[in-house]
Amino acid sequence: MVNKDHLRKGEKIQVTSSLMAGSLSGLVARTFTAPMDTIKIRLQVMPGMGFTTMVKDVLKKEGLRGFWKGNVPGSAMYVIYGGVQFSSYSFYNSALNEFGWGPQLQGLIVGALAGMTSSMISYPFDVLRTRFAADRRVMFSKLTHSIYEIWSQRGIQGFFKGCLSSMLTISLNTSIMFGTYETIRVYCDNTREQFGERQWHHTLDHSASSMGAILAKLATFPLDTARRRLMISDSRSVNRFTPKIEIYERYKGRGIIRVGWQILTYEGVFALYRGLPLALLKSIPTTAVSIWSYEACLRLLVN
Repeated sequence: MVNKDHLRKGEKIQVTSSLMAGSLSGLVARTFTAPMDTIKIRLQVMPGMGFTTMVKDVLKKEGLRGFWKGNVPGSAMYVIYGGVQFSSYSFYNSALNEFGWGPQLQGLIVGALAGMTSSMISYPFDVLRTRFAADRRVMFSKLTHSIYEIWSQRGIQGFFKGCLSSMLTISLNTSIMFGTYETIRVYCDNTREQFGERQWHHTLDHSASSMGAILAKLATFPLDTARRRLMISDSRSVNRFTPKIEIYERYKGRGIIRVGWQILTYEGVFALYRGLPLALLKSIPTTAVSIWSYEACLRLLVN
């Protein structure tokens, strides 16, 4: 018996079931990838320090717990983001089905809408996670203290610093991921009788989510690096995140495009891709575990 794919065009899933399954899938994915996420964020916001040096620095100054800094807001973000992403994907997928678009185009549009929705709702937790993960101090900040710090400095706007650029980045990421996933699955379905017995066809079919994650990450990583730096640029204690304070002085009052241009001008194009190999290693299992756990939860809830 072939397991049902609940992400395909035409599938009608109750939003509540999709929300529960998506939230759990986000938490499962976070559990597996938290240490990689911490190092990736630090590579993005701390110029001049390589991967090996970064890992040694965290172990020496903060111990193993340092790799899980920001785990509380990070877990909350993944639960909220995963739940809203998959439930809104199911909602938009069902609502837009009557327009008669092809599965690839619908996967692209629905993925973009789901990415924008989930990004906007979970963004404050992303800001908190970034600040926690980038904090080089040995002491662990309290969540309430970090919330008060952002609120006292910038008010509600502080929790949405760079939100529009994040919605652009994540919606682009999500649309590419789901669009690629749908395209590969459609191709494999249409050629199953012709190539179904061949190993490469079987491998392609089962790597649709991973290939979508890779393409999406390659396309959007420079924007992600710029928005990470934008998130902490307004902090009064930038020295907690990096010793090169002068770099962040240039970001004051800038938008994501100007921050990206500053990185490109002063640090070169490779600085925009700092942490990319780790991000790819993280995104592949994150996407695969997220989609697998989402489908597994739905089979328990729906069947």
